[in-house]
Amino acid sequence: MKNIHRFALAVLLLLSGMTALTNCKKDNSLPYKYESEVLNLPDQPYAYRDQQIPSHLANIATVLQSKVTDQGATLGRVLFYDPKLSLNNKISCSSCHLQEKAFSDGKRFSTGFDGGLTKRNASSIVNPAALQNFFWDAREHDLQSMVLQPIKNHIEMGMDNFDALEKKLGQLDYYKPLFADAFGDDKVTRERIADAMSQFLNSMVTSNSGFDAAVPGGWGVQNPGALTVQQQQGMNLFFGQAQCGVCHNPVSNGSFFNESFANIGLDANPADKGLGANQPGMDGMFKIPSLRNVALTAPYMHDGRFATLREVVDHYSDKIENTPNLHWTLRGFDGQALRMNLTDQQKDDLVAFLQALTDQQYVNDPKYSNPFK
Repeated sequence: MKNIHRFALAVLLLLSGMTALTNCKKDNSLPYKYESEVLNLPDQPYAYRDQQIPSHLANIATVLQSKVTDQGATLGRVLFYDPKLSLNNKISCSSCHLQEKAFSDGKRFSTGFDGGLTKRNASSIVNPAALQNFFWDAREHDLQSMVLQPIKNHIEMGMDNFDALEKKLGQLDYYKPLFADAFGDDKVTRERIADAMSQFLNSMVTSNSGFDAAVPGGWGVQNPGALTVQQQQGMNLFFGQAQCGVCHNPVSNGSFFNESFANIGLDANPADKGLGANQPGMDGMFKIPSLRNVALTAPYMHDGRFATLREVVDHYSDKIENTPNLHWTLRGFDGQALRMNLTDQQKDDLVAFLQALTDQQYVNDPKYSNPFK
C-alpha cells in the first residue's frame, strides 16, 4: 500500500447565492476540493496489537489483544492525521496533539478550524488503554465516543453532520482499501471511524523513560545508572516529603495518575468550575493528569497558566490557595493550605526527576507518526 496516490475528486455542493461560511452548522454548503497527495504506509502494517509491554502495564496488553488489530489501528492513524475530518479540511486531531510534544500542542489553548480557541489546554496522550475517564472534566467515559467529540465540536473541527462526514470520506479513494482491510468491506460509517481511531489511540503506549529503566515496575531503584544523582534526589522528594506520588502513582497503572479528580488550589474562586459545573461541591476539581512525558507538554494545568515545570513546583511549594474542597494532601495540620517551602535546590531536583519521565522512543516511533509525510 506504499505511496498510495490519491487524486482529487472535485465534489462541489452548490447552493444558489451561497454566502461565506459563518456557522459550522452549514456543513452541506461547504465545497469539498482535494489536492493530490501521497499517503506513505508500509507494505506490512506496523505491529500495533502485539507490542512488547512491560509487566506493570499488563492491563494495556490485555486491551491491545482484545480491541486492536494492526489494520484497524493503521486506518485509525490515517484518520487521526487527516484534516479532511474537519469542516474546511484545515484541522486534524494531530493539529492539537503533536507527536514531538507527546501529543500535546504547546499552546495554552488550541486553535480550531475557523480560528476559534478552545476553552481548555489540550491534554497529552498517555496510555489511553489504561483510562476510564476522558477530558479535564471527565465528561466522557468511553474512548469510541470520546474520539468523535472534537470532530463535531463547533470550535475544534466543526464537522457536526456525520452523514456528510461519511459521504466525504467515502469519496476519498485512499480510504477504500483501508476500510476494507480493517472491516472486510470499504463502507465508511461513523461507528467504524470511531472504532478505528480508538484502536489507534489504544495502541499508543509510552513506557520507555529513564524512570522505567531505573525502577522496573514502579518502585525500588534497580538500575541507578538510568537516573542522575539529582534525578534520584528528586524522586525521593516526589514519593516522600512532597507527596506527589499520592495522586501521581506509577504503580496502579504505570502512568503516574490515579484516575481521580482534585482541586489543587489554583484559585480561591475558580472561573472554570471543572467538575463543579455539573456536580455541586466539586468546584475547581479536574482530572488528575498523567506525568509521563510531562517535560514535553508545557504549558501546564487545565488552562495552561504555567509555562514551565518550575512554575508548577513553585505552586505546590508556596502558592496553594485555601479552597473549601482542596485535596487533603495539600492541606496542613492547621487546616490551611499547605506550605512545603521547598528550597531552590529541592525544586530543581523535582524538575530533574520529572524530566526523567520522558520517553524519547514514543515521540519518535514511526507507527505513531504522520502518514501524510
